[in-house]
Amino acid sequence: MNFPTIIRFCQAGAIAGSLCIGMANFPTQAQPNPVQHQASISRVKALPSQQIIYVNSATGIDAATAGKDPSIPLRTITFALRQAPSGTLIQLAAGTYSAHSGEVFPLKLKSGVTLKGDVATNGQNVVINGGGRYLSRTFARQNVAVVAEKDSTIIGVTIGNSNLRGTGLWIESTNPTVKYSTFTNNHREGIFVTGTATPKIAANVFVKNGGNGMSLANEAQGEIRNNLFQDTGFGLAIGGTAAPIVVENKIIHNRDGIFVSQEARPVLRNNAIENNQRDGIAIAACSLAQIDLASSNTFNNNGQYDIHNGGANPIVLVGGTAKTAQETQKNQCY
Repeated sequence: MNFPTIIRFCQAGAIAGSLCIGMANFPTQAQPNPVQHQASISRVKALPSQQIIYVNSATGIDAATAGKDPSIPLRTITFALRQAPSGTLIQLAAGTYSAHSGEVFPLKLKSGVTLKGDVATNGQNVVINGGGRYLSRTFARQNVAVVAEKDSTIIGVTIGNSNLRGTGLWIESTNPTVKYSTFTNNHREGIFVTGTATPKIAANVFVKNGGNGMSLANEAQGEIRNNLFQDTGFGLAIGGTAAPIVVENKIIHNRDGIFVSQEARPVLRNNAIENNQRDGIAIAACSLAQIDLASSNTFNNNGQYDIHNGGANPIVLVGGTAKTAQETQKNQCY
């Protein structure tokens, strides 16, 4: 069976059903610039009564009197988060927000707070770059740029964490909304979703991340809609008993499009899974994963198979055609 050679990161002591995060053991091949990603979701604007804190890493100053007007902004997101009650919009000016500019990582986006950059460009000029130690309840010690709490929102920013095993955004048993953003140059993955999280992740770009565009583990659910996953190891890696709804995404030019393991039960609808170097969907050897493919996913020009099933359960494809391989080999479980 030609499933990926993987450097597997399995956190010792993690609860049963957690995900072994795959980092593909190959150099990432250069690809063209990300394809133009057309988002169809309405833009988010500040409510008339919403408190706004302005931040500019180049011209701001971290003082209690600053941040209330765009002409006198704060310097760091870190300071803004200390001042922000639930319901606050933190508006970021173009620039790079890093340890060099005074940020302390990970940034912990508090409940009900919105972090907003430039929606029109998916945050290409509003860059959060860095990471710090974070103790996860389900995966122990991690290196993370941003942690999203309950009812928080991230919109129009770029997040990158090039630290060893670095993750851009960590979502654990919370329900944030993440959209119109870019996740790139993360050493491991752009977003990690775990615990009982139910995020809404829409209209984002995941490109050139070292391991996966997004990883989902444990009992994670939520909706992943209208995103671009391009030029990474696995576009999405879904394990544990995770059961996300994956709808209308472009999953292209990765080593493998979607990697499914353990007892995961993703629902896939109307995705374009195309031009991946090896498999469109790869199901781990001997896993009990069940994939719902009951609606018009598009498979085209994947290098080996569109659906490469090494798991114990058959895959039923409805509303489309695909090159498939059923290769259950119980002696090769991992």
